[in-house]
Amino acid sequence: MIRIAPAGRFLAVAAAASLALTACGGGGDTAAQQTTSAAPSSSAPATQTEAAKGDGTLTIGTVLPQTGSLAFLGPPEFAGVDQAVKEINDAGGVLGKPVTKIHTDSGDTTTNVASQSADKLIAQKADAIIGAASSSVSESIIDKVTGAGVVQFSPANTSDKFTTISDQGLYFRTAPPDKLQGRVLGDLIAADG
Repeated sequence: MIRIAPAGRFLAVAAAASLALTACGGGGDTAAQQTTSAAPSSSAPATQTEAAKGDGTLTIGTVLPQTGSLAFLGPPEFAGVDQAVKEINDAGGVLGKPVTKIHTDSGDTTTNVASQSADKLIAQKADAIIGAASSSVSESIIDKVTGAGVVQFSPANTSDKFTTISDQGLYFRTAPPDKLQGRVLGDLIAADG
């Protein structure tokens, strides 16, 4: 059995809660929304209206390594998602409904598995996708995921590219970029003499 340290559990719950709030938050004034929705614009596509309504259930998808060169990272990452979803559901879920999860494989950069997994999760109306572990794999799917209006959250991406990537405000990560990690490590080495 894999045991997650209390700090790891806190991070997993915080990440899932952040995703839950992001995915469920509609923001704005309800009265104003009702007023504008009473007379929908003929130029607004039906898909935007449907997406705004949602289905009322927070669905978390994962694109994490089950196969490929980073498969050894998969089990603790899946365990973190499972634990966060369990704790949220034990506390009553989101908006009174249990959070659902759909696990998929990211493979690695030698395959097209991540793209297929992202397509599957988008088709199944995932509200947020956790992954990929590899920066290169995340880079290969970020346009597809954020372009569909879905939050993408990586527990491991460190590429500096994500600092300025065009993501419509829908991409998040917990690992700091390589440049920051390198600077901190350099400062530590210099301080230690």
